[in-house]
Amino acid sequence: MEDLLIKVDQNTIGPLSLKKLEKLVKQGTFSPLDLVWDGNKDRWIPAQNLAELQPLFASSNGHNGAYQNKIYAVASGKGGVGKTVTTASLGVGLASIGSEVILVDADFGGANLHTCMGILKPEYNFDDFYNNSRKPLTEFILDTPVKNLRMISGTSGSMSLANPKYHQKQRLIRGLKKLQADHIIMDLGAGSDYNVIDLFLLADEHILVVSTEPAAILEAFGFIRVCLLRALKRAFKEHKQVVEIIEAEESNRPGRVRITIDKLLDKISEAAPEARFKAVSLMNAFEPKIILNKVRRKENVNEGRAIQHAIWDLLSLRSDYLGYISYDPNVSRAVKNFKPFLVFEQKTPASQDILALIQVKILGKKGIKELFAKRKWQKKLSNISIIYPDAQPSKDAPICSDVCFYWGNCEYQNEGHPCPVRHLESILSN
Repeated sequence: MEDLLIKVDQNTIGPLSLKKLEKLVKQGTFSPLDLVWDGNKDRWIPAQNLAELQPLFASSNGHNGAYQNKIYAVASGKGGVGKTVTTASLGVGLASIGSEVILVDADFGGANLHTCMGILKPEYNFDDFYNNSRKPLTEFILDTPVKNLRMISGTSGSMSLANPKYHQKQRLIRGLKKLQADHIIMDLGAGSDYNVIDLFLLADEHILVVSTEPAAILEAFGFIRVCLLRALKRAFKEHKQVVEIIEAEESNRPGRVRITIDKLLDKISEAAPEARFKAVSLMNAFEPKIILNKVRRKENVNEGRAIQHAIWDLLSLRSDYLGYISYDPNVSRAVKNFKPFLVFEQKTPASQDILALIQVKILGKKGIKELFAKRKWQKKLSNISIIYPDAQPSKDAPICSDVCFYWGNCEYQNEGHPCPVRHLESILSN
């Protein structure tokens, strides 16, 4: 094979031999989505599209073929619904069947995904990535105790990440797209600020975790509405009259809808007849997915469908109800032991529910054959549980008490015990 020209971060490099390319792949600086020059077609193409290079990526870590590189954003309209613990167990479940998974803690205000994974003192975090703009994201990936599962730790209290610019968020997504993984799962912050919304919209799949509490359901609907208006506003940023129409509706409280999106589209059409098609195309591409969490009664299961219908009736958006996860006291026990609940115990209701959700809705597998596969899957998880290390917080960590500003709204609350959320240590110890 002739030497190849490659393009990484808009920089053209080469010509390089296959041996040198293999070295770059192993270093993580050349990914399947980076470009190579195809002399036959006289244009740049993704490296994974060149048949001669596919074995190069497959052999770099034993993965069977090209990576899916699908980015999932997991968000919630409000805190305390179990978003982070759900994200951790989604990652464990997918990794345990052989998929390459990277968890990303993109909660810039209260990163704690590493704690949920039992990594109390991460070696790297997002601060290191943003302060080293020349280094690729691959250099800041951490291993976890689960095979095929890696993570990028978040950071809290950092001025450099308190309000990242839109181009910084785009840089993050571009960096994630180059990672060698099938599933890249971002754990976003709670609420509806633009940092959360922009990353939610930039992902390939948009997952919203909702509890059965009325306030959580209302906030979830408000979150989707704000996301849609934000997406429309950015799409028409060059059209002043359309932006003004959107801003007039955007100024309402998120939970209150003055007009339906259909009526908003009518107003946009009056201002710019050609804009309606563009808006509808955008809306068709944005299909949020719902996970109903902490379900205590069977009748609550239908609340997921109710949210789905409300999103369609008022926002004209298609959504997908992925399923529900039962309320399970073992989840709290897992959190206090610094383990994903799917590792902590595999046969409890929450673990069984998330396994079914992954198998049927994310992987699209069902039937008798898959039932037997699920049993093997559970055995693998049981083996992971046996070897998963125990983590202990530092003895000099602040003691959990009601003086903490997260009191009453913290998944790790354990009064009288050392605080496992390490980013609070410098604040609470003063």
